[in-house]
Amino acid sequence: MAGLTESLKYNSFTAGLYNLILNIRTTGVDGYVFVATTGRSGSESLSKIFQAADRAVCLHEPYPIMLTMPKDPSQREEYFETRFRQRKRINVKRSAAKYRYYVETNHQFVKNFIVPAVGEFGDKMRIVHLHRDPVKVATSFLSIDSIPGKTPTGIHYLLDPADESNRIRIVDLLNGDPAFSHDFLRCVWYWYEIETRTREYRTRFSNVPWFSLNTEQLNDEASLVAMFETLRIVYDPERLKTLVGSRENTKTALKKKKSRRIDGAQEMHDALLARMVERYGADFWRYPQDQGL
Repeated sequence: MAGLTESLKYNSFTAGLYNLILNIRTTGVDGYVFVATTGRSGSESLSKIFQAADRAVCLHEPYPIMLTMPKDPSQREEYFETRFRQRKRINVKRSAAKYRYYVETNHQFVKNFIVPAVGEFGDKMRIVHLHRDPVKVATSFLSIDSIPGKTPTGIHYLLDPADESNRIRIVDLLNGDPAFSHDFLRCVWYWYEIETRTREYRTRFSNVPWFSLNTEQLNDEASLVAMFETLRIVYDPERLKTLVGSRENTKTALKKKKSRRIDGAQEMHDALLARMVERYGADFWRYPQDQGL
């Protein structure tokens, strides 16, 4: 019975009909805001900051998060496009109804559903590129035992270095060269893979308003004002003042459980980056307007 209910609720016809109804209910929505990020970068804090926007619903990793993967990696794109049409866009619009702005901070966005989202929301789409120092991000992932392609959380939430669809293909180094075998470097690779994908999509979707923000700027009111203005989002300046510098999702308990010092982290990062630059060129991960920053 549960399986029948599921198939009736999420089949293409039902989802398509419900989407038409939701299109009417969401005519008053001015913007859909998503975040392109690696994770471990302050995305939940950013979600809280967007509470300063006028009549905004702000959600961090709402259902469906868009995690589950097909067994055959070659079906990944088709799988997530279908899941977006039948489930994700429905939940987004249902949550957005009666609000002026919908904000979702979800690091699966740039990995799994940016393409159908841009197609669905069109000129109402807005994207924040939130980034943090790669050594800090990699250390943070390692501290919670989230290692790409290796640990359960790394497999479930991140990417696999061996996936042939990766833009940065260095699995031969990570698996075959003892100098690059430290799990920390898998996390470093993940940061550069996400940033490279973000560069690709910023170029591909240049008609969409983007704003690049680093984690430290979550504490800087002027940077946040620039973000709201660039994305053409109406906000309350006084409310923003009360939200600047708020911090969420530190996962303190997990960090304490798996606390570790990574000796030579910066040196390992620099060595791997040098090898990636040899293959992909200087600034391969940076959007042209961001180079030199």
